Amino acid sequence: MRLSLERESHADRTGIWFAGPMRARIYALVAEIRPLNCLMAAFAALIGIFVSKATLAYGTIGTILLAFIVVFLVTAGGNVINDYYDVAIDKVNKPRRALPSGRITRQTALFYALTLLLLGVAVSVFINPVCFGIATLNAALLVLYSWKLKRSALIGNLLVGYLTGSVFLFGGAAVSTIFIPGVLFLSATLAITSREIVKDIEDLTGDKRAGASTLPIRYGRTASLTAAAFFMLTAVAISPLPFIISALGYAYLAIVFVADVVLLYGVAMSRSAPSTASSVIKYGMLVVLVAYIIGGI
Repeated sequence: MRLSLERESHADRTGIWFAGPMRARIYALVAEIRPLNCLMAAFAALIGIFVSKATLAYGTIGTILLAFIVVFLVTAGGNVINDYYDVAIDKVNKPRRALPSGRITRQTALFYALTLLLLGVAVSVFINPVCFGIATLNAALLVLYSWKLKRSALIGNLLVGYLTGSVFLFGGAAVSTIFIPGVLFLSATLAITSREIVKDIEDLTGDKRAGASTLPIRYGRTASLTAAAFFMLTAVAISPLPFIISALGYAYLAIVFVADVVLLYGVAMSRSAPSTASSVIKYGMLVVLVAYIIGGI
């Protein structure tokens, strides 16, 4: 990795962009944040607001818009900082991305990432202190994850689970309603952590070559499968909670039951087919979102 970083171009060392039309530069910056990914995260925050069942008046439109912007910016900054630290690997695995292809420099990418993260945190100030706290914590964790913890055993998996699930919590916090978004946050965190472990099992051979220290590498497949099952079973166990306390009705319970079956099936097949299992778990999580949306109507 050090050798590839030492052979950066003169433009990368000085921070000067490669020559080219302004339109191409703007396109490279837009592509680098992976806008579709950012939009999906921002819409997840809106789901957190929707399922909160908070009383939404005309005056809350501004708050909802700010929440959307914060999540978009912080997610964008997280994507760029991730590419900044992964540039040597991406030059081999994803050479067409803006940073490894040289369309933007590493120095530019670092400035871009930090600007996006700081803007996201700054905008969160105008929502409420809880949202400011979540945005600040998540921005710091995104940098720490990309810098040090991405391929560490279990901690990296938990961070991905938390960072993804916290978007729903952020949405609920924006309208000062935490409980139902909080259950969705916890359920998503646990399910995504389980899926990340399954993905590590799938990537076991490649991660060994890269010198990673994932859960399967350190403790083996059996222990990793047990951990994935534990996190998923816990997620499934808490899924009926909104129905039990009468926050969501029978429609939610029926759909989330289907989702739970899909999620458990995904984990069960992770021993023999981790790649397929990861996809099945992803679809199960989408069904969970449908359950919350239908239940919140």
